[in-house]
Amino acid sequence: MIEELSGKISTVLGSIKPSEAGLTLMHEHVFVDGACFQSIPDEASSRTLIQSEIKPELIKHLAKQWNVISSHIKLNDFNVMHQELKNFILSGGKTIVEATSIGIGRDPLAVAKMSRATGLNIIMGSSYYIPSSYPEYLSNMSEDDVYDQIVNDILVGVDDTGIKAGLIGEVGIGGSISQMINPNQEMPEEKVLRASARAQSSTGAPMIIHPSPIKESLSKVSEIVKDCGADPSKIIFAHMDVQTDLEVLKTLTKQGFNVEYDSWGIEDTELIDSSDNSLQLPNDNQRLNRIRKLINDGYINNVIITQDMFLGLQLHKNGGKGYGHIIDNLIPRMKNFGFTEKEINNILIVNPQRILTFK
Repeated sequence: MIEELSGKISTVLGSIKPSEAGLTLMHEHVFVDGACFQSIPDEASSRTLIQSEIKPELIKHLAKQWNVISSHIKLNDFNVMHQELKNFILSGGKTIVEATSIGIGRDPLAVAKMSRATGLNIIMGSSYYIPSSYPEYLSNMSEDDVYDQIVNDILVGVDDTGIKAGLIGEVGIGGSISQMINPNQEMPEEKVLRASARAQSSTGAPMIIHPSPIKESLSKVSEIVKDCGADPSKIIFAHMDVQTDLEVLKTLTKQGFNVEYDSWGIEDTELIDSSDNSLQLPNDNQRLNRIRKLINDGYINNVIITQDMFLGLQLHKNGGKGYGHIIDNLIPRMKNFGFTEKEINNILIVNPQRILTFK
């Protein structure tokens, strides 16, 4: 069955040729529930925000209290998401990677329905998100059990739906892995990470890692996945926007890994609750300057840009940039920054096709 996927991209409606993918957003969420991030304020008056709808008068709260308002950390209305994705299609988008993994509301049937309704190629993820989102049953699963589940999602389909995952991830790292004192002490996310990396090795599937923002953890994660036989060229390290030290990214790209800038359009530093300058969210111009440096140093084949639509403030209906931001706003800006058509196509079409294609 793996041979049947070789040389193809696996979507929720079946496999396609890489040439059919077109312009691709490599890390998005169509349906997601971020309840694992929910914060309940101590103050009674602030708790009224929890069930509030996102309205203009609440926009000022969305940065500092992004994880308080429930509707802000959930994308679950089919009609709303249908309209949001139509904007992406009208801008010229063809393919979206739905990186919602187990623990944050993965929804195979809804994703397949959305693919049919929009005509978009949608690639669905497998594996588990961060430890705070783990379902209770995961603690009783062995690494082999998790591996078998991921492989089954890819080759057979999720549960009894017959809808196949075409990606492993996003695989969550909660941060504790960077603080391991005893190398023999297994953290819960290491079991999932190893199982995911083994599944990548045996299936040839693409894989997205949601790493801790603590840069010291990146080398530990890369060591683990390589130790499991995974192919770095098929693996993406997401959320690299906060890594201001480009040498950290170059260390990954030199090993063959792909690095992803995925917060385009979000330029509010209040979303990063840290005084550490190395963990601040850059603006779009700063991102472009960093990518330009990576390209100049020879790493254009390792760069991915996408939007990671996850929050209500990103939706077009709420005044956000929407799924079309990269096409509508960023590509013209890239040209103004001196990016060539070939470089832009490499980042948005060629690199995604290569990574998403099963070996």
